Amino acid sequence: MIKNKSKKSVRLPSHISPISYKLTIKPDLESFTFSGNEIIKININKEVNKITLHSKDIDIETASISNGKSKTKRAEIFSSKITYDTENETVTLHFKNKINIGINNLSLLFKGIINDSLRGFYRSKYILNGETKNLVTTQFEATDARRAFPCFDEPEQKAIFEVSLIVADKHTAISNTLPVEIKEHSAGYKIVSFSPTPRMSTYLLAFIIGEFEYVEGRTEPAKEFLRSVPSSSLVRGPKNSFAGGVSNNGTQVRVFTTAGKSHQAKFALEVAIKSLEFYNEYFDIPYPLPTLDLIAIPDFESAAMENWGAVTFRETAILVDEDNTSLSNKQWVAIVIAHELAHQWFGNLVTMKWWTDLWLNEGFATYMETYCVDKMFPNWHMWDLYLSDRYALALRLDSLSNSHPIEIEVNHPDEINEIFDMVSYAKGGAMIRQLAEYIGHDNFRDGLRHYLKKHSYKNTKTADLWDSFEKVSKKPINKMMSSWTKETGYPLVTTSKKGNKFYLSQERFFSSRISVQEYKTSNNKKNLWPIPFKYESNNEVINLLMTKKSIPLIGTSIGKINKEEETFMRVRYDELTLRELSEKIKNMTLSIKDRLGIIRDLFALAEGGYIKTDAALEFALYYKDETEYIVWVEIASGINRINNLLSNDTAALKYKKYVCSLFSSLAERMSFEKKENENHSNTFLRNLSLSQAAHYGDTKVIKQAQKLFKEKNANSIHADIRGAVYGITAANGGEKEWKLFEKLYIDEKLHEEKDRFGRALSAFENEKLLLKTLEFSLSKHVRNQDAPFIISSVWSNQHGKDLTWKFVKNNWKEISNRWGLGGHFLSRLLTPLGSHTCLKDLKDAQKFFTKNNAPGADRTLEQSYE
Repeated sequence: MIKNKSKKSVRLPSHISPISYKLTIKPDLESFTFSGNEIIKININKEVNKITLHSKDIDIETASISNGKSKTKRAEIFSSKITYDTENETVTLHFKNKINIGINNLSLLFKGIINDSLRGFYRSKYILNGETKNLVTTQFEATDARRAFPCFDEPEQKAIFEVSLIVADKHTAISNTLPVEIKEHSAGYKIVSFSPTPRMSTYLLAFIIGEFEYVEGRTEPAKEFLRSVPSSSLVRGPKNSFAGGVSNNGTQVRVFTTAGKSHQAKFALEVAIKSLEFYNEYFDIPYPLPTLDLIAIPDFESAAMENWGAVTFRETAILVDEDNTSLSNKQWVAIVIAHELAHQWFGNLVTMKWWTDLWLNEGFATYMETYCVDKMFPNWHMWDLYLSDRYALALRLDSLSNSHPIEIEVNHPDEINEIFDMVSYAKGGAMIRQLAEYIGHDNFRDGLRHYLKKHSYKNTKTADLWDSFEKVSKKPINKMMSSWTKETGYPLVTTSKKGNKFYLSQERFFSSRISVQEYKTSNNKKNLWPIPFKYESNNEVINLLMTKKSIPLIGTSIGKINKEEETFMRVRYDELTLRELSEKIKNMTLSIKDRLGIIRDLFALAEGGYIKTDAALEFALYYKDETEYIVWVEIASGINRINNLLSNDTAALKYKKYVCSLFSSLAERMSFEKKENENHSNTFLRNLSLSQAAHYGDTKVIKQAQKLFKEKNANSIHADIRGAVYGITAANGGEKEWKLFEKLYIDEKLHEEKDRFGRALSAFENEKLLLKTLEFSLSKHVRNQDAPFIISSVWSNQHGKDLTWKFVKNNWKEISNRWGLGGHFLSRLLTPLGSHTCLKDLKDAQKFFTKNNAPGADRTLEQSYE
């Protein structure tokens, strides 16, 4: 289990709160430094002679305070001493005299460094026509606004921001709102002043400066909305300033890119406009800013960041090239945009009080991204894909002893960064989906509207959301949901038959038989969940809320438990019921989601030691005629996890024959040729079947992939199968192919294609070539944002496991210097450590990380050990 490592609270004193910031920043894109000044209007409710703010890597030159209400000449008091606490990331300003209670203006003059760590205020570079170009941007979530200016860097400390940026004449300046004034500053420079923002948290502030081009459009004019937003929350400013509502002409939407890429922004613009229109209507609250900008950044840690009105993106999460973008990446772009725009309401308009409730932001946006994209592109069947992707990740992660509750107390920034994981995002989204199915979609929508209108421009806790759903649905939501959000894990429901009656029992599910035994012998209180789900009985679908450890079922026969996989749980069937379900699978009379759920649970039960592994493998044979990608990808996942254990076993060859019996016929049926007007499932299934068949030794598939790759210059490989063709070629290639992929990677301009070449460089089987890939990942040719993914890809390759672990240990100083300064990179890089299967590796890893710190990755390490 995770040790109690909680660090002391670094919350600021509650007697001082900000009202507004007037902030001016002047960056130098040659020396990568910046200077700034700010006036923070603060409210002080008790006499003090010192003020503490968050500040990291900032040098404050002067600090003074004056009474903010006096209309006469204000007495300005300068600080007598400035002290820094690097551990708590704070600065304290000391004054000789007591400061007046009430409204005061705190004035600061400061300077700092524009870093290259992708956190705070950082730089990004790119090549244009052989020339290196630089831009600067911000990434403040969760606790990095303090790297750009001294501030009250906590979600609940909302304020209004008036930003001015002093930039070169050739540069575009972007912030959360529209400019209200642009005037000359000095030779070659201008000062761009932006209108006041809504009242918001520091982590949502953004400013981006560089050479950009853009495409633009506009939403349909807003309809009449029912609103209950207090007028005191709104700001009335100069022309074009934030005015608390949508203009009659709709919202201006722009997508910014670096030069020469704006043609790749058209799809993102279309999705952003449609998403904004959808959310305006769904939430019954109009997007409150007159503009929405989406900005593609060449160097970016995550997929995107929901800064209010100025959403920033990694290029692969926003740019679409019609000739070179795969369907999967196009869907990814739509998903990321819909996710970030959902945050404009859920997170920006209404914000969690503290990071304990991060899941409120991320879980909700994860649910709404799928809901929104499914409405825009119904032929994509997004809910099916959701079950095979984020939902599946959440089930796997939350089956570990070293998972964590959705609601988890955090204090220090390292702890906060750790909870940006698939429990907060994916399990959170699953809980929202489960609740929506339980109370009905109309009640769910109306509950959200009630919550957003009641708490607009304020901060909330999880209980506030449950209260709104209770009010609308008239159901005990708070009591039911607290078990799901405050406890780690989820239930395994087991069916049994006694006489003519069926029974259900529940217990906590674990993916390890060791964890099962520890849990059963522990003295801790055992989990009991109120489980809402649907099940089949005598060909009728019945709704059930299971609130006890064991209950009888209605009917003399049962079918699929947890219909459509709506509830976050796994099911273990009795032998008779499972046999009857196998016939329905062979006859294809069960829904896609139900077919997926049955085989997924069987592989998970085998992994956890609840059933024998051969039972899951034998049952998978009933799926030979399966046609849907999401079912096959789950079968492939289960098969590959077993193969990881057999990689050095004498049974490995026999196992490969078994797998080929499943995937070779499927690959032959799908072929390399894309069919005209084929559905989304077949597009994905082709890539999967070819990759799996080749991985397990299908020589026919391997030779065809090699032929296509060899002829790629004469006959372009379709974007949807490039990943498979590149990977198969690399896995069966040598030095010649490695050098070719290296050159292709270095020369490629489209980031999506570059990522495909990076994965190919990680797919070789020769250890010497994989070592070259690892060394290449740390070279000047690979961006800091991409290197961790290449390293983890080699680590996930069974031929590169031991090699990568040795490489990581030998290069730990450089790795920790690059990615150990906050953020999520270390966690992502270290995740494949859990794929090792030797006890000596476990002991070696525990010994290594006892001596070497991995900030923000403690939980990842514990999960990997488990």
